[in-house]
Amino acid sequence: MNFNEVQAEDARWARPLLEAGGYRSCEFAFVNIYMWSAVYHTKIARFEDFVIARSEGHHRLHYLYPAGTGDVNRAIDAILQDAEDDGRTPILFSLTEAGVQALEAQYPGRFHIEKPRGDADYIYNSSDLANLPGKRFQKKRNHCSRFEREHPDWAFHEITPDAMEAVSAFNNRWCALYDNRDDAGIAEEHRAIELACSHYDELHLRGGYLTVNGGEVVAFSFGSPLGKDMFVTHVEKALYDYTGAYAMINREMARRFCSGYAYINRENDVDEEGLRAAKLSYHPAMLEEKYTAELIK
Repeated sequence: MNFNEVQAEDARWARPLLEAGGYRSCEFAFVNIYMWSAVYHTKIARFEDFVIARSEGHHRLHYLYPAGTGDVNRAIDAILQDAEDDGRTPILFSLTEAGVQALEAQYPGRFHIEKPRGDADYIYNSSDLANLPGKRFQKKRNHCSRFEREHPDWAFHEITPDAMEAVSAFNNRWCALYDNRDDAGIAEEHRAIELACSHYDELHLRGGYLTVNGGEVVAFSFGSPLGKDMFVTHVEKALYDYTGAYAMINREMARRFCSGYAYINRENDVDEEGLRAAKLSYHPAMLEEKYTAELIK
């Protein structure tokens, strides 16, 4: 396999193969592979009709489970050979339960399998996030109502090339907040967001931002489709001082961009308790659990 740096134009060949796999995990959205490539030193290759994405790790190489069509065992054999040639241990990630069963059938006893809770994606009915129906969403509706009441001139705008400068400035502002500015993870995320924004149209991203007080940006979000029935929210940021801003940007994104999709994938919680509580508070329709498989040496 010939691995190369991930380029935005790789979406033209990689996205159809990623979606052909039929997987629902956010890692199979090309935008995720691209925007985090500088952080995780990700490279990409085509093996027959499969996408192989490889990220660097200490003494290990992390491979996204092959997505595409054809004989997946040939793709896994190629991954194992690539890791052996590099002298490092391969780890496959984002396996489904069916993928684990197939792996164990083909390579019995050769992999150590885990299912990290923090890796599971939260998948919601798009109609729930757009309409916030019933008693279980009462608090979310209250947050939105308060935001609308306190900011009667609020507006939701689609992110366009003309708006990118304002969105980028807001992202810089958010990252400089007291609780964020010394967080290494937020610094890495900032780098990923800036990379995605620099190729926003080329990546076919869709998103919007909230303004109040005659044009002040207080929140933004963007995402991309994964298959025909799912939209993946890659980024969502809002100012904490504006009560209800997160609820509003979530609701407006669902209303504006997700009516044609049955589900919205809001990605995982990376084992952060606060993030987990926030994601659970929106009552996911399902959790997309993922497995990792490390070759036993």
